Amino acid sequence: MENADSEEEPQKKRPHSNLSLSTTDATVAAMARQSSIPPPNDQTVDSAVLQYENQRLVQQLEMQKREMHDLGSKINELKAKQTSYDDFFITVNQLWNQLDDDLVLLGVLAGRSKDDLQRLDHTDYTGGSIPLCPPEEMFLCRLLNTDSFPQSGNDDIVGYVEEALSSRRSFTLGLMKSLEDTIEAQRAKTENIARALLGNPSAEDVIIQLSRIDNMMKEEAKNLSEVIDVLHLKHKEFSDQIQTYINSHSVDESEINSLAGDLEETMGELEETRRKLVDLKMQKDAAARIYSPAPSAVNGSLSPERHADRSKGLRELRDSVEEAKMVAASRLSELQDAREENLLLSKELEYLQNELKDDKHINSSRLYHSVNDQLQHWNAEAERYRTLTASLQDERLFLARREKEVNARLESADAARNTNDTAGSRIEELELQLQKCTVEKNDLQLKLEEAIQDSGRKDIKEEFRVMASALSKELSMMEAQLNRWKQTAHEAVSLRDESQSLKTLLSEKVFLLLPPC
Repeated sequence: MENADSEEEPQKKRPHSNLSLSTTDATVAAMARQSSIPPPNDQTVDSAVLQYENQRLVQQLEMQKREMHDLGSKINELKAKQTSYDDFFITVNQLWNQLDDDLVLLGVLAGRSKDDLQRLDHTDYTGGSIPLCPPEEMFLCRLLNTDSFPQSGNDDIVGYVEEALSSRRSFTLGLMKSLEDTIEAQRAKTENIARALLGNPSAEDVIIQLSRIDNMMKEEAKNLSEVIDVLHLKHKEFSDQIQTYINSHSVDESEINSLAGDLEETMGELEETRRKLVDLKMQKDAAARIYSPAPSAVNGSLSPERHADRSKGLRELRDSVEEAKMVAASRLSELQDAREENLLLSKELEYLQNELKDDKHINSSRLYHSVNDQLQHWNAEAERYRTLTASLQDERLFLARREKEVNARLESADAARNTNDTAGSRIEELELQLQKCTVEKNDLQLKLEEAIQDSGRKDIKEEFRVMASALSKELSMMEAQLNRWKQTAHEAVSLRDESQSLKTLLSEKVFLLLPPC
């Protein structure tokens, strides 16, 4: 579309030059016809014929002007249609290419190889380049990324177009299918890990699953790092190309300015030449009117002196006409050379303008902005995943420490449970001994009472009193030891409850760290 616009710029300038050239050619032809007419020695100049020829030339000129106006209106209509077609193509092609690029990037994010990023290097015609095909087939050539169609019937062309569109559509569908397969594979891995962790696993199983999750995260981080490196290389390549275009842009601008100055000078020279040709024509017409035959010459009453003067004037007029013809021919050749040079300069200017538009289109194209936005997005995602990985590493170390603490408490709980079991058996033994001691105490008290009743000796009383005090001390010591064993048993029970709560908390932490399915 841009080249079509630039091609029409010289076309807009050509009617003026063509009109000038046609006017010049008509003037020179009229001068040649008039010069070929023999001098009016004995003949009269038919002014009616000249007027008729002049009117006919004027009518032809008006007709050519109307035809040029009609052609200009048709060209404007075709230009408007081509602009709408190009806009529609740019929208369709950019959306399609953006869909392919998004599918490739999503596939790489889902876990595919970084080699799939090479599919981003697709070739399209949205940058301003024109395929080598007729104008009526330009839209399909751009849409199908081809330069020509088979030179055959309409059916073969339709089949070729359908085949090319089917190939491009199958490529996009293949990208979607590969993306679905990759997502299903990742989902299956996540579901396996989730089932393993939700099935009330042991501590060893939890550690194994956490190591698997860690390996998956490392693999994904490595994949993202490689993708970011590839995107950085592409960004550097685009930056180098843009810098090259910017450097060449200044050179092109200077060349365009110099060519524009040369073009203005050439146009000034052409305008001066045209004015000179018009002056020559006016001089010729004035000379023809001056030397037109008088009515006396027509009636045959011309004197010999007037005839000699008239012959001399006609010779001078013939010489001036020949000189004017030579000057007009030289001016015509100069005008044709200037016209050819103007066409060459117009083509060079058109080429430079197209290059300049291509550079501006690259800098302002949607694809360039989308690639830049995607690069910023992936940089932000990489930073987010790096932060997430660091937090997960810290959480992993914290869970390892908690796991060691839980294992130590479990060991202490097992030891307390064993101690509690031994303490229970010991408590039972002590209770039996306490009962025996109580029975013995009662027996001794009975015996003491009998002894007191039987004998009133003081030494026996003292002996029994000593034995009773010793027995009471032994009973108090046994009660104190029994209280200590009961306290130990209560501590073991509390440690068992705390171990159960820590195990529940560990299960909840592991469930929260699992990625969503």
